[in-house]
Amino acid sequence: MDNLPDDVLSNIFIRLLAKQLAQMRCICKDWNSLLSKSSFVKSHLHHSIQNNDDIFLLFKWGHFLDYNPFIARPVHSLDIKPTNFIKFPVNFQSKNSFKYRNVIGSVNGLICFSYNLYDGGYVVHIWNPSLSAALTLPPCLISSCNSSKIHFRFGYDPKTDDYKVVKITCLCNPRRIEPQVEVYSMRKGSWELISQTFPSHITMIMDHDDVCVDGHNGHLHWFGSTGLEWKPETILAFDLGAETFSEIPPPPDSLLHHHGHCFSVLGVLGGKFCLMSSVRDGKCEVWGMNEYGVAESWVKHHEFSQFSGDTRLYGFTSQNEFIFYGGGCFCLYDPVAARSKIFKIKGDGQFITKIVEYVDSLVWVAPAKHELSKWHVLISFLNSHWLLKELQKATKGISQFLFRRRISS
Repeated sequence: MDNLPDDVLSNIFIRLLAKQLAQMRCICKDWNSLLSKSSFVKSHLHHSIQNNDDIFLLFKWGHFLDYNPFIARPVHSLDIKPTNFIKFPVNFQSKNSFKYRNVIGSVNGLICFSYNLYDGGYVVHIWNPSLSAALTLPPCLISSCNSSKIHFRFGYDPKTDDYKVVKITCLCNPRRIEPQVEVYSMRKGSWELISQTFPSHITMIMDHDDVCVDGHNGHLHWFGSTGLEWKPETILAFDLGAETFSEIPPPPDSLLHHHGHCFSVLGVLGGKFCLMSSVRDGKCEVWGMNEYGVAESWVKHHEFSQFSGDTRLYGFTSQNEFIFYGGGCFCLYDPVAARSKIFKIKGDGQFITKIVEYVDSLVWVAPAKHELSKWHVLISFLNSHWLLKELQKATKGISQFLFRRRISS
């Protein structure tokens, strides 16, 4: 095995789970060097996304830590038992120190969530469930109070290969918001204040992100209102690379403009920035932006009305399917095949506040300067007996691979 080229080893290792690969890093220096390369981590992530088993983490509204805050639900492969390897980190906060927990967002297998404290402050964490690793962010620069409105977002900047948390603190003003913006960079390990703010005619912003699909393309988004009513009228965008705000006009003929009781969500669908809106009579439409930021490039991709009036729109998945809730069940709808799949959950689905697609990921949650020491901490807790069995399986797989390769050549 020592003589195998890196490309052959990578082709084998890329098919293993992140937790298995983390353990294999302690076998030898060569393996540690290969498995810790940024190019391998990205290749493994791409393979995980393309071969996703479609496990949904359905997060419940939570006030306390004495119960599991999410339901792990396989959507297509019922044989998978995800609760055996997805464990929520429970020892961050005392259950008497915070009001509730909120999932901010998820990207590339990382999940960002916050605790709202009784004193008005927040504690933010970034969690990789694949590696059972979590990072507690340092305190924000701007103190929060109960009279201010806080908006968090979490995303990935592909230009700098950095994961960032954006916090907008809106001070109370009856006529317009007075935002203060700060950004946490996981690469730097610190918060920074952003001087550039968003257009002054936007009077309030809204969070409609029940399904975490925002932040994948280097931009984060909110709905914005230009009046005194709590009604989405425009789209506020934040560029994670340039750390600047811009405004994106929604499609002029969308339901967003013509219905007073319209529920809309933003995200990425088929690699394109997307707006999905539904109204109480069951009508739903989906718009995609062919060229990001260009208002004239909005195109209506789907329109359907076969859902009952009590069906609630949740959002859409990375597999270009839509999620609805109605009648006590969740529905996964494929608009191309016009096919629906219903999956039930225990308890009342109305208390599900966020849906996250689980992605097996090697992305480590630590600032760049601390990454190596954090890996050593993880490796020190490995189970040597379990590792030996996994290495035996890997060795057998390598032998079979090489044998087939000799036969074919």
